[in-house]
Amino acid sequence: MQNDFLDSNVLEKFLDSLKGISEAEMSNVNFVEKFIIVKAGLNNEILTEQPSELAPYFGTGLHIWQYPNQFARYLVWLSKNARNIKRYVEIGSRWGGTFIFVTEWLKRVNPRLEMAIAIDPIALPPLIKAYREMSNGSATKIDYVQALSTSFEVHELFSRLKPDMVFIDGDHSMRGAFADHMLASATAKIIVHHDVCSDACPETTELWRGLRNLEKKKFKSWEFIDQYDSVSGNYLGIGCLKRRENIATRYRQFISNIQKS
Repeated sequence: MQNDFLDSNVLEKFLDSLKGISEAEMSNVNFVEKFIIVKAGLNNEILTEQPSELAPYFGTGLHIWQYPNQFARYLVWLSKNARNIKRYVEIGSRWGGTFIFVTEWLKRVNPRLEMAIAIDPIALPPLIKAYREMSNGSATKIDYVQALSTSFEVHELFSRLKPDMVFIDGDHSMRGAFADHMLASATAKIIVHHDVCSDACPETTELWRGLRNLEKKKFKSWEFIDQYDSVSGNYLGIGCLKRRENIATRYRQFISNIQKS
């Protein structure tokens, strides 16, 4: 299946669509949802969980496996909260649509983004392969690791690269998602969990509820769980944790800003 939908122009069209938008538009949830996300193309798997009104966009473009109304609010949140992110890792990338979209969004938010790495046990998807080739030589290194997040390779990668933002959408068991969370929590300023309000993923939904309370002293939390009336049940959902800054960190940032001015 992964070779059936790769249009040679998919990435070019998407990248061109982002070039023309302003910072004001990047902060406009309605604009991001209706004029950027849906036009980038949505996934066409498990359509019983998808809103019928979005049918024209299923199986097109980047095959983003997100609800546009949730994803738009998450992206706008990133515009305000991810300005210092330099190393992004996504655990569980499927065809790569969300990975590519978020990476490009982070590059707009912070042009100093150093690297973005997708991790998944499936073979390198053609979209990510093409994206990596297109990004060769750019300031942001794009890479793909075909492995489970429990592997020595991935643990070594986290230890070496110390990612400061991690998107968790791999093993959907409570134990697996919690293990990914603990892996990320050593260095990440932002940890994002997927499927935090999903009838199809009760364990990650329950884990998110627990993590919001467990981590509240270290992280502030947000969630984007809007649903569609045309869908019976609740699905997907994005939960964000942002590390709280201590007084010393804020002071150092204050001094740094003065020195730059």
